[in-house]
Amino acid sequence: MSHSLHRYGTKEDLKNDFCMYARCARGVNRDNPGDKLRKILDIYLSENYVNYGSSHAGKSFINGLKPEEYKKTLDHAYGIIISFSDRESVKGVLTKLKDADLGISIVVSGLIEEVSNICDEIGLTPHTATLSLGIYGKKELLPDEDTLKIITMCGHSLIGAPLVQSVAEKVKKGTITPEEGSVIIGKPCTCGIFNTRRCASLMGGTEDKGCPEGNGCPGCITAEK
Repeated sequence: MSHSLHRYGTKEDLKNDFCMYARCARGVNRDNPGDKLRKILDIYLSENYVNYGSSHAGKSFINGLKPEEYKKTLDHAYGIIISFSDRESVKGVLTKLKDADLGISIVVSGLIEEVSNICDEIGLTPHTATLSLGIYGKKELLPDEDTLKIITMCGHSLIGAPLVQSVAEKVKKGTITPEEGSVIIGKPCTCGIFNTRRCASLMGGTEDKGCPEGNGCPGCITAEK
């Protein structure tokens, strides 16, 4: 899950940024995993999620991907991914997945201290930990730090610095809200790991932790439109 590993930021603005990936393994459980993946998706969606998506579905929640539409693609998929903006939702999902014991690997991406503490609290022992060692090379060629915090939430590099800077300028001028801007920025990322709530917060909005089914979060803004 290295595409979600290199999210740039401070401990403070990364503490509510989590991705979770259910991944089948070739030769182990990759044949006909649809029913199990649909069960995992139901567990994902039972908590306060931010975004989800899939290359198999070809779009994300903020692009209008509905759960039932997503489920239809899972017979031919081998993984599902979702993002959260609070640790209690992650804890709730992991607890339910532990009880379900579906035999599919679950990867959680976030601050290592937060993820480790959650696992300790619910009696899970992580199998493997992968750490980002930071950025090396000609860092002077990189965008500014505020832009990096946003573009690195799309690990496939589908969100460009010019888009972020253009939208941030509109937010600054009051043309659009931070929440609306976060949806515009996040749409090129179809796999669903782009955290619109963190993005809105970074652009000066309020980090809403409400339900994504009607409380004014970026996902609902998209659905309403």
